[in-house]
Amino acid sequence: MKSELVSIVIPVYNSERYLEKCINSIISQSYKNIEIIAIDDGSTDSSLKILKKYSNEIKILTQKNNGLASSLNLGIDKMNGDWFKWFSPDDLMQNQTIEILLKEAKKYQNTIIYSNWNIIDENEITIREFHESDYNSLSNFDFNIRLLDGQQINVNTTLIPSSLLEKCRFRELDDLVAIDYDFFLSCALLHQTKFRLIPKQLINYRIHSNQMSHKNITKTLDYISQIKDNVLAQIDESLQKKYFNQLQLYQKTKSPKRKTMELGMKLISATPSWVSDRILTFYLNKIRQNR
Repeated sequence: MKSELVSIVIPVYNSERYLEKCINSIISQSYKNIEIIAIDDGSTDSSLKILKKYSNEIKILTQKNNGLASSLNLGIDKMNGDWFKWFSPDDLMQNQTIEILLKEAKKYQNTIIYSNWNIIDENEITIREFHESDYNSLSNFDFNIRLLDGQQINVNTTLIPSSLLEKCRFRELDDLVAIDYDFFLSCALLHQTKFRLIPKQLINYRIHSNQMSHKNITKTLDYISQIKDNVLAQIDESLQKKYFNQLQLYQKTKSPKRKTMELGMKLISATPSWVSDRILTFYLNKIRQNR
């Protein structure tokens, strides 16, 4: 029986520092039926030159600098896989990442699989393990309440059925960091997509000072609330009310520890800077662990 094809799409923009290590971690996967598609989004460094070194092993697409969503959607349009994986050029896969994700994903329909992950520094030293909250036993509705409350999923850990991309695509947004949250929330509320955690560390997620997701976090938090309103506006009014009421009830049940964390995050966000954003990142991670 022919194994299913997994398409790994890497949006690349000025990613020369870690790009080769990222590609090598994908090429060395234990699961071999993969296609790697890298989209160079008008890089001005040596990223494209590095990609061309792998031209026999990856498909390289280029475009003028049109942004993250444009790069992702171009890669999706050109992919042939039964499964889609977005992967960032800063990060690394474990050797069996695809094999483990796919084995689990094939058990379910219309489900996005995601996993735990390691946080590494610029030198690949593990700072700590990150364990996502395990919501596998929740109903779709209750999981969606967590999403509406701001639950984040590390998109680099996910495996997504290609059939879902026919219904839901990545939207061009003013805040690039919120693109994955918008996608997940749309999948969940508009297309009844399920989410399932694999409680294993399957990727190494790199933290470094130039990382887009660690800049302007205060702006991103405000923008996320706009995304929620936009997605909720597209569903039946009675269901909107049900989600709103249940979300209020859920927020009242938060532990004092988590409420304190969120208050601290709001206070820090009054003076955004690289320093405060680093602390905000810490708060966000702590809050996610205590959902």
